[in-house]
Amino acid sequence: MKNSFHSFEEVNHFLNSIPMFGQTGSLAANFNLNRMKRFCTEMGNPQKKFRSVHVAGTNGKGTVCRMLASVYQQSGYKTGIYTSPHLTDIRERFRINGSEIEIDSMILFFNTFGTHIAEFRYTYFEITTAIAFWYFAKEKVDIAMIETGLGGRLDATNVIDPELSIITSIGLDHTDLLGNTLGSIAFEKGGIIKEGKPVVTGNLPVEAETVIKKIVLKKNSNILKASDCEPVFENGKVKLKGVYPPVEIENCLQRKTDAVNTAMVFQAVDLLSGILPVTKDDFVRGIQQMSTIFSKTGTFEALIPGKKWYFDGGHNSEAVHYITEQMLQIAPPEKWTVVLSFITDKLNQEIADYWNQFPELYLFQLDSVRAASIEQMTPFFPEASIITGEGVTALNQFKTELVIFSGSFYFYNTVSKWMGTMVASENKSFRRR
Repeated sequence: MKNSFHSFEEVNHFLNSIPMFGQTGSLAANFNLNRMKRFCTEMGNPQKKFRSVHVAGTNGKGTVCRMLASVYQQSGYKTGIYTSPHLTDIRERFRINGSEIEIDSMILFFNTFGTHIAEFRYTYFEITTAIAFWYFAKEKVDIAMIETGLGGRLDATNVIDPELSIITSIGLDHTDLLGNTLGSIAFEKGGIIKEGKPVVTGNLPVEAETVIKKIVLKKNSNILKASDCEPVFENGKVKLKGVYPPVEIENCLQRKTDAVNTAMVFQAVDLLSGILPVTKDDFVRGIQQMSTIFSKTGTFEALIPGKKWYFDGGHNSEAVHYITEQMLQIAPPEKWTVVLSFITDKLNQEIADYWNQFPELYLFQLDSVRAASIEQMTPFFPEASIITGEGVTALNQFKTELVIFSGSFYFYNTVSKWMGTMVASENKSFRRR
């Protein structure tokens, strides 16, 4: 590794030389918290210099982090958020008040700790976690939302001592690393619960909730559930009927799970009201402003103004259930074009069954070591067409006004490039006319 960095391109080149989980899977992971503790010690333990909320879960953790960050930003607090994976630029992972980390800060980090990183050969996620801790401490945030990467108990983020923990949902995902039962996965995610610190949960399966309750008891903690707020999604509005006065939020949220996510955020904000007070009005405005502050999410994200084209990176059965449910609320299956691209270990019959109800299906093979090939995907989608070409050539094949791209978050970068070629082509055609 070189001794100094002079540009963001050099930083990116170095990071891209390190195996990333999205490309190589478990080969890029190293579940040993002693490594992360050593890195933090080298940096002066920045993770101890700011308040934090730790968020784990199979689905919804990124959304809950963004909701919380938006609420606290709306309330006037300097707010950090660390999420993964990024969609197009690594700087998306580290934000303060919605803005990505500055290029100069990235360069400074690697010039300060590059030798240490080279000596101990940290993983991609360990490095990005260290950047988040260092950056939030340097910028003196009032509070930071820290999303786990995988699991929780041995996740690199689990060296923080948060004010509270949130477990959004528990389903069968990453079973090769976390175990193949809901109980074993709950044990890993419940590992973020700290001694004497509360935990907020979403709607958990009974088997998972039983495990979480045992951990809470052992840690002398207490548990608050989203269901205590009686969240509902009615006529495009999220309502929390179990709080006083009741909360009603409109014009910003899209699906039933947003009600549960909002309830978890309400519980967390209420728990921290003694140190970081938030008014009801700021809470509502914070939730409403989330999609403005964080416009690029990969969660049922509208891709082009004026077109009903969307991207959702949901890649497990629970997520795909919610995606398809939302699609069917908009229009029947025959009105949709679905474009799918998968990572090999996310391809299974249960997910395929959700997607096969849509007759206009297309498949695309990503350029990645972990990508599912066309030959691997077609048995699950025997009636699907194959995307040929890229950019405008690919997009011109679609026959419906409603289009969704899905299967993997790692499909987002490719789709974004396609959208860029389409916009450029349409602008060029417009100028010719």
